[in-house]
Amino acid sequence: MPEDYMSMLKSLPSEVDKVKQPVVGVATVDLAVQTGPPRHLASGILYGIPDKPDQIPDHFYQDIGFNYGRGGGSQLPGTKGYAVSLPDYKARFVSALSNYRTTRKHGGEFIYLLPAAWGADGGQSEDFAYPGDDDDWTSWDAFLERTLDDVKKSDMIEGLVVDIWNEPDLSFFWNRSMEQWLELWARAFKKIREELPSVRITGPSISAIPSTSHEWWTAFLSRCNPDNLPDQWSWHMEGGDEAVTMATSMASFHDLLSKFDISLDKAQDVNINEYAVYGEQVPSAGAWWIAGLERENAHGLRGNWAIAGALHDFLAGLLSKPSASDDSYAIEGEGYWPTAEYQVYKYYASNMKGQRLQTTASSDGLLEVYATVEGDVVRILAGTRSRPGNWMVDVLGLSEDARVKVRTLAFCVVDGDKFRRVEMPHDLGEREEVVKEGKMRLRMKHQDPTTAFAFELSVLEGK
Repeated sequence: MPEDYMSMLKSLPSEVDKVKQPVVGVATVDLAVQTGPPRHLASGILYGIPDKPDQIPDHFYQDIGFNYGRGGGSQLPGTKGYAVSLPDYKARFVSALSNYRTTRKHGGEFIYLLPAAWGADGGQSEDFAYPGDDDDWTSWDAFLERTLDDVKKSDMIEGLVVDIWNEPDLSFFWNRSMEQWLELWARAFKKIREELPSVRITGPSISAIPSTSHEWWTAFLSRCNPDNLPDQWSWHMEGGDEAVTMATSMASFHDLLSKFDISLDKAQDVNINEYAVYGEQVPSAGAWWIAGLERENAHGLRGNWAIAGALHDFLAGLLSKPSASDDSYAIEGEGYWPTAEYQVYKYYASNMKGQRLQTTASSDGLLEVYATVEGDVVRILAGTRSRPGNWMVDVLGLSEDARVKVRTLAFCVVDGDKFRRVEMPHDLGEREEVVKEGKMRLRMKHQDPTTAFAFELSVLEGK
């Protein structure tokens, strides 16, 4: 597979290239309602971690509050997984173990992808052996025995979450029947629970949001019993449908659980372990996703649109490095720099401290805000879903006629290249606003669909 990471990514369709109308709605921040300390729920990544220890300097992980990884050796150059050969599996397990150790070094949890270690990277050949083919589970059972034993021998249990299969509803990853997948889930769940009783199991990692009309979701819940429901519920949000937001997906999830008489108490741990299409991996939509995940108290892992060795690099597109865009790309190359979107995540994790504040998105869901208060300073991160804008944020809960100093920051892509080096946001300056009728309205008009904004509010003494 090609190692030319940047040219491959640039060939993907971009949300930015589509003609979209500006966002004109109003989002809100309520200073009177706090919702708990920041959890950095959006600071997870799918792959993106080099197998070589310390290849990416620690501060790049720390500054974004990195706390969740997911991997299993998928697309590791020169390997095909357990389904092809034991040496291939061994190389992939070493990759997963390295990613696990890096994640744990930074205090995070790690999702071990069993299908990647097996060899289901996506687009398998016609003769690829899936677990349970011809009702023969011998090889899969032997794989489980081997890999769960490797987990134990490698001291890999603490902070581990196991993912049984990835996107089974897509033939690209599971080109077999639904019934065979359901049997796979039941068998694997039982074995994992027996061998690793303290390790959480995540699933079903379906590509679509939960819905009472989705055949794979309803079949899954029909087959599961209270003893083999996921410890962590997972699905993906990489469809790009603007009608689908974190709010709508969680509401649909709760409706589905209600239909099957499953208490919400059994579904508190939710992980969108792949979020954002490639064109949404820009500052504006990065902020948009952050806000939605935080409001719904769901973990999220950035999707990763790279291939082969580059899949295991760049923190899922938040970093770049020399020769990333030419034939000299080296999987173990160093010299990383941050992108504009990285600065959004850095601001989110490193600057927005204290307590989270209650927020609402615009009525059309295309403008999102995440806000915190620390002492006398309120910080608001705002972004559209990769659209230009002429929008507003209403800040509620301020004293009548109070004077407020507002500092505005812009997170901008350089010259249309989202992989260019960006060391800090642009400071757009400070101004004073006066609170009227119990609220202050922040206005922003911008043509660039990729830019995110931050507002820092400080109440001044006197009127």
